[in-house]
Formats: sequence, structure tokens, C-alpha cells
Amino acid sequence: MWKKGKGLLTLGLATFLASTAVFASENEAWDMDPDQPWGLDHPVLKPDSREFDARDLNGIWTRGHPGGGMGGPESCVGPWDHSGPCGDRGFSQEWPEFTAEGLKAFEANRPSYGRALGSESAQAHPEEHIGRRRAVPAGEGNDPAGTCNPLGVARAVIYPQENEFVMVEDRILQHFSQTNAWRSIWMDGREPLSYDDIPWPLWYGYSTGRWEGDTLVVETTGQDERAWLDHFGYPFSDEAHLEERYRRIKHDVLELNMTLTDPKYYKKPWKGQTKKFLRRPKDYFTNAVWAGMYYDDCAPVDEVDVFKSLIVNPAAK
Repeated sequence: MWKKGKGLLTLGLATFLASTAVFASENEAWDMDPDQPWGLDHPVLKPDSREFDARDLNGIWTRGHPGGGMGGPESCVGPWDHSGPCGDRGFSQEWPEFTAEGLKAFEANRPSYGRALGSESAQAHPEEHIGRRRAVPAGEGNDPAGTCNPLGVARAVIYPQENEFVMVEDRILQHFSQTNAWRSIWMDGREPLSYDDIPWPLWYGYSTGRWEGDTLVVETTGQDERAWLDHFGYPFSDEAHLEERYRRIKHDVLELNMTLTDPKYYKKPWKGQTKKFLRRPKDYFTNAVWAGMYYDDCAPVDEVDVFKSLIVNPAAK
């Protein structure tokens, strides 16, 4: 039984990072046309007159494939966020404006996600920022997630596996399927921590939330700057302030807009493109004996003994 579980964990981690091999190759699936007509039967576009409480975010939400979504673009069925398939794990498609210090941090990160550095595909898309055209093999990269480090808030939200909201009396708990991480969004009236008041950085920072009408506004500061903003390796500093604005626009559709304000690394606030999530009932994710959201713990022992030896190291040769 243990061996079976270990295999599942390894597969989950492989799914997370093996996309590096997919996206570092010439994979035309990455170029799916976000404007092609999907028809009114598309889950996001389909009319929905069911009533719902806009402030009730409880449940499992996903950007991925209706079957559960394991991340790659070939598992996506449409332009969930009107910026490409859900396999696009980028914060924004706008060009960022770095400070000198921010550019240095950006250039130090070597992602394995995106168009392969120097490839024909990269050269054919000069309209994209270089951050999306600099992927290296996993064995040559320095993605902190590759050694089982936490993702950080924005990257965990962007990843197209499920995340779950659990609303309790004084906070909202957010549970991320990928890496089985939890964070608290405090709803008890406390103010966001300023840079000067942060006692020490946390991988998922310090998050406070409030309602503006039917929009949940979440502010996070104090994130550990060793995490990346997204899979393309965009950085953020210890002074970063991330704002998330969640709005339930249909019974089963949740919309998210994010803005990063980081004067240390970026000359102006950087807005992310709109993300859309589909709500799934708990029993939607059911195997032969168990219902509920699946999750993948990133286990360093599996990473070292199995994943690197079978995937990462060969990819570097």
C-alpha cells in the first residue's frame, strides 16, 4: 500500500514539473487560440440562471480540465481566462517594468516553463516578454518548487489544479491541491501588515480580507521572496504587496483579478490577467473508494530518490 502511495506522489510531482519538458519543447498546443468560438455549451460561457449567494465561496474551484485538471495545456478545453489555455501559468501577459534591482532578480531565475530559450518558437514570438521565452531544461533551472519549496500565494492560485475555500467564523481557509498547502485569510478586521511591521517572512505571507460589496478583497504582505510569482520565474521582493479580488459571477464561476505592487522590483503596479475558476462538487473528485479534493504532497525523499534520477537528471544531458 505504501509503495502505491509513493507512486502516486511521484506521479503528482512529475506532473507538476514534467511540464517543464513539455513547455521547453516545440509544443504547438501552447499556442491554442483563445479567441476561437467554443459555443454556448462552454462551462464559462453557458447561460446560468441559478441563484447563489455571491459571498459564499465554500467549495472546490479549478482552472483546470473538467476531469480534474493536471496542468498541461493539452488537458484544457478552452480559454478559461481569455488569455490562453489554463495551462498558461503566468501572472500577467503585460510587459513588466522592472527597477534595476528587480531586473537583476528576474535574470537570476532560470525557469523550465515557457518557450525554450533560443528556440524557433521563442524567436517567432517577439511580442511576448522574454520571461515567457527563456525556458531551460529542468536540470539546468533553479525553480524553488523543484526542490519541494512552497509555491507562494499567486503561483499556487494560478496553478490549474484545484483549490478549496473553507469559510469559518473569523477567517477564510484556502487549501491548495498542489503541495497540499493551506493559508488563512483573516476576516476579523485586522489591518494588512506594513513592510516595517512584518516580524519575519512566511512562504504564504500574512493575508487579510474584507468584502467590498460582493467582491472579496485579499491583501497579502510579508511573503518569502525566495518564492516565484509564477511559473515563468518572475520575482517579487520582501516589500511586495499582493491584492486579490475574488468575485463569484455565476453559480459555478469565480473570477479573480490580482495586482502586484512592489516598488523595490517594479516601477509601477503590475496587473495580472483575469482568471476564471469553475466550481466542482466534492463528489466530482471520486475514485473507487474516496470522494473529495485530491492533493499532492511534495515529498523531498521522493524528489531526490525518484523524480530527479528518472526525469530531471536525464533531461540535463
